[in-house]
Amino acid sequence: MDNSTSTVPALRRRTFLAGAGVLGLAAFGGAGLLTGCGTTGDPAREPAGPPQTGGRLRAAIAGRSASADVLDPHEAGSSAGGAVSKNVWDKLVAYNNDLTLRYRLAESLTPNADGSEWRIVLRPNVVFSDGSPLTSRDVLFSFERMLDPTKSSSGDLAMVDMTRTRADGDLAVVVAMRTPLADFGSVLAGWYCYIVKAGTTTFDAKTLPVGTGPFALATWSPGDRTLLRRNERYWDGPVHLDEVEIIQIAETEPRMNAFLSGEADVVHEMSYLQARTLESDPDTRVIVPPAGLMGAFQMRVDFAPFDDARVRQAMRLAVDRQAMVDTVYYGYAELGNDIYGKGAPYYADSLPQRAYDPARARELLRAAGKENLTVTLHTADGMPGMVESATLFAEHAKAAGITIRLESVPADTYFSQISGKQPLTHIGWWNYSLDYFYGQTMTSGSPSNGTGWKRPAWDAKFDRARAAMDPAQRGVLYRELQEELWDEGGYILHSFAKRPDAARGHVGGMRVGVPGTDDWANYATTWLARQP
Repeated sequence: MDNSTSTVPALRRRTFLAGAGVLGLAAFGGAGLLTGCGTTGDPAREPAGPPQTGGRLRAAIAGRSASADVLDPHEAGSSAGGAVSKNVWDKLVAYNNDLTLRYRLAESLTPNADGSEWRIVLRPNVVFSDGSPLTSRDVLFSFERMLDPTKSSSGDLAMVDMTRTRADGDLAVVVAMRTPLADFGSVLAGWYCYIVKAGTTTFDAKTLPVGTGPFALATWSPGDRTLLRRNERYWDGPVHLDEVEIIQIAETEPRMNAFLSGEADVVHEMSYLQARTLESDPDTRVIVPPAGLMGAFQMRVDFAPFDDARVRQAMRLAVDRQAMVDTVYYGYAELGNDIYGKGAPYYADSLPQRAYDPARARELLRAAGKENLTVTLHTADGMPGMVESATLFAEHAKAAGITIRLESVPADTYFSQISGKQPLTHIGWWNYSLDYFYGQTMTSGSPSNGTGWKRPAWDAKFDRARAAMDPAQRGVLYRELQEELWDEGGYILHSFAKRPDAARGHVGGMRVGVPGTDDWANYATTWLARQP
């Protein structure tokens, strides 16, 4: 792509076109495998069918700086990177909105009696966009590549023993586990688990590797935009759009400007105030997913002052969760309770709801010798509600004698350079199974352990939980794991915020997807009723 034609720098310089003055304080494993996908919301504003073929969809989505952006689906960590990955490549299985699973490139997953070995049977007659067939060799190559310790994906399949994993003909793979696993599907549906063509080692603008997804790469400009073209060989078609342009804009307000000014047809990760405002716009459809995402602050339990459990407990009592839901998220949220995974299988929803109790927080700080505590919270406009939630938390904490100093940093490097590396930061994981999330974030050796939680006994219990073939036993163990995290962990998980997106009235077939599932930012069924 010719960067001289890019409009993104101009978009970033504009002022917010609506609501600019009120965006402050005043104002990311079910065992059953299913089929189907989410469908569009608010059908009254859906363009009249049947779906039309052709046109270019322009989607504005949060991204990273040019230096941090990557094309490799086993490395891409931003929303834009995830959108590119799911439209170009495919997974063996993927999440539905309720975190049950549906088959994609896999036709079946079958464990042996104790979960120490799984057999994957591939869907027949699937080809990459260059016409080469999908085989077991591609799966083995992708697994080996994901397990490379230098890659971000290395934690996803850490339980797989590749020395004993083998092809069983062209369309089957027998996967051996280092430790038994009761629900391999919920891991295979994780963020990085895409199947790439065997032998693919370079992912850049010149190479433009192929995939089995609904679109193929046409151009890629890191940190700017990606142009995709319809994959005529897509196994799960038909695909209606000729092209999709994914426009990366890191900050929430400039991203919204692209949509409001007509330079994007779809906007993802919009502000909650704008979602409420646009609900009355007859030419716009606000798409609200059925489940919310983790909205949280994370404390490093291995950094002072958060190495004292009493301080962590006090911090959790110093946030008014209902005020967060009402003020920051404009009602597009549910109360959080300091543990991940609301709505996921085995989520401990019977734990007592933690309330705002600044008096008790003061008592805990006094007992810890930390009265009149002052801490720094690094924040950025990296996700909708980040700055607003940080500002409101600082207000709430005053009643507990806690001073929270806000330090603003660039949004495009926040999650790669700040989050989980400073004592107190934001974190916002999308929706995954407890198996996947804990394996990524909570074990002593997990790759994204932003709270520094390292307890060998907890690790051992987690291994027993994910290996338990009896669902009742798994439930008991997961409840115990969550109780310990609820009481002593490093998360202040205040909300589960539903993430509204918006589409113009000429956009049809948009899926209602919870971020982290296969439907969010997946344009395989999207179509344009007219050219913008």
